[in-house]
Amino acid sequence: MSAETSRGGAKRGRADQSESTNTPKHSTLEPVRALEFYCGVGGLHYSLRRARPFGGARVVGAFDINPNACDVYEKNFGTRPIQNSLSAVTATKLDTFEASLWLMSPPCQPFTRQGAQRDADDARADSFLRLLELVPRLRRKPTHVLVENVVGFETSETRDVLLRTLTQNGFDAREFILSPRMFGVPYSRPRYFCVAKTKGLRWADAEKHAEKDFCKSERYPRDVSEDTWPAVRRFPPRSYLSHPKHWVPRGYEDDLEPAEPTEATVPRGRRERGQTPAAAAAAAKARHSAALGDRSASGATTETYGVAPLRGFLEPEIDEPFPFSEDGASRSAWAEHEVSVAELRKARLSVDAVLAGDRKCNCFTKSYGKFTKGTGSFVAETRFDFKAWDPCEPSVERDPETTRAASRDVSDEKTEENKTKTHPPRVRYFSPREVANIHSFPATFAFPERTTKTQRFALLGNSLSVACVAPLLEYLLNDSEDEQQGEVE
Repeated sequence: MSAETSRGGAKRGRADQSESTNTPKHSTLEPVRALEFYCGVGGLHYSLRRARPFGGARVVGAFDINPNACDVYEKNFGTRPIQNSLSAVTATKLDTFEASLWLMSPPCQPFTRQGAQRDADDARADSFLRLLELVPRLRRKPTHVLVENVVGFETSETRDVLLRTLTQNGFDAREFILSPRMFGVPYSRPRYFCVAKTKGLRWADAEKHAEKDFCKSERYPRDVSEDTWPAVRRFPPRSYLSHPKHWVPRGYEDDLEPAEPTEATVPRGRRERGQTPAAAAAAAKARHSAALGDRSASGATTETYGVAPLRGFLEPEIDEPFPFSEDGASRSAWAEHEVSVAELRKARLSVDAVLAGDRKCNCFTKSYGKFTKGTGSFVAETRFDFKAWDPCEPSVERDPETTRAASRDVSDEKTEENKTKTHPPRVRYFSPREVANIHSFPATFAFPERTTKTQRFALLGNSLSVACVAPLLEYLLNDSEDEQQGEVE
């Protein structure tokens, strides 16, 4: 497939799919009035649009204190979020929105593995806990709620407060840990989700997946928390939008290879007092490996999902190795995002370089593009083992004349082998547009011109995957038997 074809498939495919005539229409459903908390650049808003593409939902208010995120949100949705602190918002103010759906993506730093994991004691959790305190005081409580956070939240004290608040205020909750790879997107970004609706409203999988079945499931063991909480589900919800065809660029629907999103299937227990995050993660993996061994011995199979290659999500202008400028001078399209050899040398033990044909890249953080170590994957021209690379070895220059002079008495095959061993291939960052593509943002998503590249990476790193949230919203908002979408294809 040509680069131009790839570009058209990636961008037009995502834009067209949101208006697909095959998407179930919800014109008969009650209109949804949504309130966004911690809205960022609009990932929750885009997810709601995909879940209700025919005008069945409206965002009536959005909150965020980051001015850069508010700039981007305003450019894409035409309205600026409220920049007041949520710690000071009142129940009376929230009642004025008359919102039936609350969308929340609170700060993840209190729960992330890289942080101190201070949980409810972290000041950055205060605003979310404050919102939960307001729920009993509301005159107009929402009927539907969605909360997103990092893996680790499911074993936190804050999560217990969330579930307790929902239960005491008449909600029925379901929890998930999902990764975009479950929806065909080659992106490893497992996240925790809680969806809840007023008790009495119907769930799409009420009969097929009774709660007692989940709690007894050997494949999806109960997480360590209060015994009364049900198990966290680690598979896509029953939703029309759970099928990869909605998230894979056109031209790649038939190029899906089975993969197990293991990063989303390892249940974690709550950290013991004095236990480091690394030790807790190692203990969780050991328990998971033992459980997998037991299931293998019993003949159980591991769930896999069809995942597309990264190629369909890349920009062709950057994917082309050596285009020519108007003056005829050879210029590399990688120049804007190339990672220097000096930076690769510093981070060589942690460099995750992927090829366009690979089907997995690691999570992009808010520091992507600013630091090379542990902030996300890079795109490489060819496969290269950076951990085995000795930067102190004399490197073979890329210039053809130098290469030939240095290897006169060596066969061409040996020269190429030495070149691969002693000098890394060109490596670059994913572009902000590519990161947005991988987050399943539509082709219409754009940044204000004044937003710097560093700010764009930071805002996207703090955002979420539309491919994970949209199916959950469709699942959550599907209340009646008459509107059942059918099985996940």
